Amino acid sequence: MELKKTYGSTSAISMGGEMIKYFFTVSTLLDSKSKIKKHYSPDTVIADLFDEDLNEIDFINSLSELELVYGFEIPEELYDRTDLTLGEFAEELSQLPLISDELYPEFFDIKFTSMKLTKRYIELETKTDDESVSEMQIINEKFEELDDSLNVLLGNTLAN
Repeated sequence: MELKKTYGSTSAISMGGEMIKYFFTVSTLLDSKSKIKKHYSPDTVIADLFDEDLNEIDFINSLSELELVYGFEIPEELYDRTDLTLGEFAEELSQLPLISDELYPEFFDIKFTSMKLTKRYIELETKTDDESVSEMQIINEKFEELDDSLNVLLGNTLAN
């Protein structure tokens, strides 16, 4: 990964500690999914990273993993902000509240289950047989249950 070359740039040095941590983590997660090594810098626009070797699904998966690593909920609208640079994205992440240690195990279970269901849903998305359509409906119901559980958990987080 080319991070060491970009770390010495002025824009990377001016990043705060949390932002540097999030920039490197996002870059590392994306790099692990890319079929070829790319150049990551805080000034890189996220959408410019997408090609046949790294796509938006890889980005979404990386953000889901990031939620698990740091214990924060990334707002849905931030998943769509591929117009931001990696540095701007890291800045947005540094503003998110962390899940408390007490609630983290439940948060992890919800997020991990959601990741597994998302993977399965993507596998079924192009299938039209009755069994696949039925399974997709079941997955959608489970997503709703997980969303409800997450909303309750986040409500508890805000109250603490």
